[in-house]
Amino acid sequence: MADKTISYSPTRRRLLRDATFTSLGLIAAACAPGTSGTTGTTTGGGTSAKGGEFHGAWPYVLAPQGHWNYYATNAILSGAIYTDLFIPSLAVYNWAGNKYDYWLAESSKQNGDNYDVKLRAGLKWDDGKAFTAKDVVTTYLVGRLAAYGIWNFIDKVEAVDDLNVRFHYTKPTSLGERLILRNGIKPDSIFGPLAKKAQDFYAGGGTNSTDAGKALIKEMNDFRPANPYAIGPYKIDGASVTAAQLTMVRNTGGLFADKVNFDKIVIYQGETAEVTPLVLNGDIDYATHGFPLATDKAFQDKGYRIIRGPILTGPALYINWEKAPELQDKRLRQAIAMAFNREEAGKIFYGTSARAPKYMTGYSDGLVPNWVNSGDVSKLNAYAFDTAKADQLMKDAGYAKGTDGIYAKGGKALSYELSFPSDFQDWAAAATYASDALNKFGIKITPRGAIRSTQLPDMNSGNFQIGLNPWGIGNPHPQASLVRPFREFNKDAPGGGMKYPLTQTYSGGSINFDTVLDDAITGYDTAKQKDPITKLSLAFNELLPIIPIYERLNNNPVNEKARVTGWKPEGDPIYTQGGADNFTIVMIMDATLHKI
Repeated sequence: MADKTISYSPTRRRLLRDATFTSLGLIAAACAPGTSGTTGTTTGGGTSAKGGEFHGAWPYVLAPQGHWNYYATNAILSGAIYTDLFIPSLAVYNWAGNKYDYWLAESSKQNGDNYDVKLRAGLKWDDGKAFTAKDVVTTYLVGRLAAYGIWNFIDKVEAVDDLNVRFHYTKPTSLGERLILRNGIKPDSIFGPLAKKAQDFYAGGGTNSTDAGKALIKEMNDFRPANPYAIGPYKIDGASVTAAQLTMVRNTGGLFADKVNFDKIVIYQGETAEVTPLVLNGDIDYATHGFPLATDKAFQDKGYRIIRGPILTGPALYINWEKAPELQDKRLRQAIAMAFNREEAGKIFYGTSARAPKYMTGYSDGLVPNWVNSGDVSKLNAYAFDTAKADQLMKDAGYAKGTDGIYAKGGKALSYELSFPSDFQDWAAAATYASDALNKFGIKITPRGAIRSTQLPDMNSGNFQIGLNPWGIGNPHPQASLVRPFREFNKDAPGGGMKYPLTQTYSGGSINFDTVLDDAITGYDTAKQKDPITKLSLAFNELLPIIPIYERLNNNPVNEKARVTGWKPEGDPIYTQGGADNFTIVMIMDATLHKI
């Protein structure tokens, strides 16, 4: 496996961004059932629609902290949907079609234990240099230092010729396609020397965990290119970057440069509080920030459309196996899931932009039909709000309410602290709601808020009883979501996280979650992975190692009155795009969106 050396700053925006990760080895990524197609994006606009500006928003970091190294923390617009406009990936996933639409690549195919990518010809970087296979090879050689997840499965990437790249697998996996196709490509002209160092280092047997590896990783993180760079249809005008906004202009030789309509892309800087008045004033055409219910309504009152597409993540209750030992009894976890209205817990802050999961599998409901064997879907318990059933489970487990109204057994009442990130307003609201409801039900909960930069390390170190962490991730393969409770916030956490034993017994027999997680990504045939995914889903549903509260939907305001039109109608499949393959970026790239 590749080393997992990364830095992490647990901000609110970064949490949502991490729900879209495709590159880091920390979180596995994958593709959904289906094969790569060769159908590229198609033009939706026309020559009459050329020109104008598109206005978006993102909380980018300014210099000197902000920089142009997109392997390192705090690169300007790093993690933003808008990086696809200047350092696009080889392809973008088409969620409705279960296939990839090619961007910098022209085609790709599995060839035995090789994955071959053919690149588009005739593209140029913003400095006039030709785009070639060297750029892709360099991207992934340096990406090995940055713990790109593909290096968990390959040992080599090489240029076959100027327009063909070959990745060689040592561990066959269906994860590979997304891990190869969905990373922003960087220029060899800038990162080539660092790529050569990485290539020589690994060829000599080096690993990221050694002192030499750490030194090379530090060199990568400390590297500061003098200027932005671009192979996409737009490039950042470095002189335009201010605390208020930045501008992208056309990159005439880049991908789809002759297709996209807008002359400029303007990105306003700011988090939700700063961006909200700009949206209301009509300065922004589209925003991805998590807006509370009152703001959502204010946007609608202004006549804006609200797009509620999948984010595939949300908050969940994580239980410390050692510090809340009574909850090792699955009946108590099942009772908790039914003891408060999870649907209502999400609607308090987000209204219709949150929903309680129906299938309770640890990944988004929308993925279940693709992955769980059809005869098994009906076996999944929804754990609908039902205090009577929850009470019966408590009694079955030997608990009875004392005079104080709290369930107790053997003279010990159930009493726990609930840790939550106080700076995540939506999660804080869910924590307060769940605490009040569980106290009313008969499990004493004392909520304890701390800022995420404190709360997350405490959760990772096991310093909690019950706490909020994310479930699900923005990826079309459910294994990536199931990695989170069983590995990311459990065995792979620095202090063991919730310390949940990965070998468990359920009605289907014994299961080792760690082993079956590997089974679920082994080989190139995703159809053969439905059996292990089904097993994981049924076991998760019964055992509830974590309790998902709600799934966030985006509530993206769209202003069709100021500058931009061409948005597709409600119900169009484009709006089923996962957040990592943003629908707005797709519609800019394929020229669907254009000036009014």
